[in-house]
Amino acid sequence: MKASLVGLLIATAFSAGVSADWSSEPRESDGQTQFYVDVTGEVPLRCRMYTEQNLSVELGLEYHDGEKEFKFGAWCNNDSASGELVVGAAPFINQNNNTDVIPLIVKFNEEEGRIDAENNAGSDTNYHAIATKSVKISNDTRGLNQIQNTLTIDAETNGWEKAGEYKTSMYVSLYPL
Repeated sequence: MKASLVGLLIATAFSAGVSADWSSEPRESDGQTQFYVDVTGEVPLRCRMYTEQNLSVELGLEYHDGEKEFKFGAWCNNDSASGELVVGAAPFINQNNNTDVIPLIVKFNEEEGRIDAENNAGSDTNYHAIATKSVKISNDTRGLNQIQNTLTIDAETNGWEKAGEYKTSMYVSLYPL
C-alpha cells in the first residue's frame, strides 16, 4: 500500500512537470524510510468592523438637530490591539443643483475633521477628514463585540442653505498596525 502511494506521488509529480530528483534510502535495521516535508502557511493581517445600527444617517438640516452618532466595534488579528481609522467623504452636496455644499464636521475620540467643497474624498491634498491611530480594537479571537467606538457627524448649517436634498457617502476604514 505504501509503495503504491509513493509511486502515485512520483507519477503525479512527473505528470505535473516537476522533476523528482530525491530519494529516501531504507534503514538497515528495519527497512523504514521517510521524508521530512516542510509545511508553511500564513494568516494575513486583517481587521473587521461591525455595527448593529443602520448604515444610513439622516441629519436634520432644516432645524439643526445636532450631531448624530455612529457606533461600531473593531477587531484586528494583531497583538498590539491597535489600528488606524480613516474617515472621509465626498462633499455633502445639493442633489437639485450639484453645486451647493453643506460642510460636515466628523469627530472620533479627540480627533475632528471637516468635509467641505475643498477638503473631501475627491481632493488631491486633504482627502481624509480623520486619520488616527487612537481607535480601540479588540484582538480577542472569541468575538467581535468587545469594544465600542463612536463616530459623530454634524452638519454645519448657517440658515441660508438652498432647498434640496443633500447627499454623500462616507467611508470608515480600519487598517491593522
